[in-house]
Amino acid sequence: MREQRSLLDLSAGPLVLVGAAVAALTLYMAVRGSIYGFDFHGGAWPAGRDILAGHSPYPAPNPAKLLVPGNSYIPPPPLAFLSVPFSLLPFVPAVVAWGVACTAALVLALRIVGVRDWRVYGLALTSFPFVASLGLGQPDGLLALGVAVAWRYRSSWRGAAAVGMVIAVKLLAWPLLIWLLATRRFRQAGAATAVAIGAVGGSWALIGFKGISEYRHLLAADATAFQVRSHSVVAAALRLGTTPHVARLLAVAVALAVAAIVVHLAGDRDLGAFTAALAFGLLASPIMWTHYLVILFVPLAVAHRRAGAAWLATIAYWISPLEPPPHVWKVVFVLALTAALSVLAAGPALRRPRARRPARAGTRTAWLPFGS
Repeated sequence: MREQRSLLDLSAGPLVLVGAAVAALTLYMAVRGSIYGFDFHGGAWPAGRDILAGHSPYPAPNPAKLLVPGNSYIPPPPLAFLSVPFSLLPFVPAVVAWGVACTAALVLALRIVGVRDWRVYGLALTSFPFVASLGLGQPDGLLALGVAVAWRYRSSWRGAAAVGMVIAVKLLAWPLLIWLLATRRFRQAGAATAVAIGAVGGSWALIGFKGISEYRHLLAADATAFQVRSHSVVAAALRLGTTPHVARLLAVAVALAVAAIVVHLAGDRDLGAFTAALAFGLLASPIMWTHYLVILFVPLAVAHRRAGAAWLATIAYWISPLEPPPHVWKVVFVLALTAALSVLAAGPALRRPRARRPARAGTRTAWLPFGS
């Protein structure tokens, strides 16, 4: 076991360098192929301009039109307001500045939860979920920072505010409220709910509630248009021949099962509930793009502050870099890897060091070094 652990330690550094080269090549190809910042160009960047002009940032809830190249803005309004400063810039400097901000946010998120091993930063920043987020211009680094603040200050108003803001920007994070309730942080749950409602309602009020009446239909249209194209449980079920209704029920069932396993195996009840909430939100969503998984790096970093098997496993996300993925087995692989990392992120009881018992006279003690 000692030799195996040493091998992991020795391989992490070189793999970070290889990952950096692959990530740089991927981003270079994205720039050459004119897809760098694709989602930012059709989403947050013009949405910020719409906000400044007092217009609705939302398209019509038509699945067919949503599939037209040039992704539209779908999240609640707070993200559009957040992108306003970037929308004042031309696209190229805006998307570069956005990427720098999201990268810095992920680095700060890992720092906040106690990571000091440079290899963990390297593996996170060169992972496919984050490279995809950076290449498309998605705000996942900012979301990871919010999730990290939520964990670090989970028993104070700062953590509650962070939970509320994360939910206001990304609705699939709503199970974090269940985490607060399950850990008996009732005041924080109430404060987080108030912040989420206030951020969404207040930002919508600033644009005269334009688009709010059709927003529910827009979410449904977005799911209809893209659910079969992502790495979600729904996508896997639809590709295997189920109906959309059955696929969504199956997604909830799988999400509940994974969350239950995470809580059951967690060595720390609080971290287990936190991780289970994030995993449930990801797996139950009808759409799960791989860049969504960046937020899962926060509990993974809490449980594994040094590079080891858990962080090296994130490299496997490069096996399925395309969306829509060409084969259903790749969808299933990503889902299985996500479930496994969720279990590892919760810090299973098997990995927690046990107190040594005093050795009896005439006996020998043995020590098995679990963990990374």
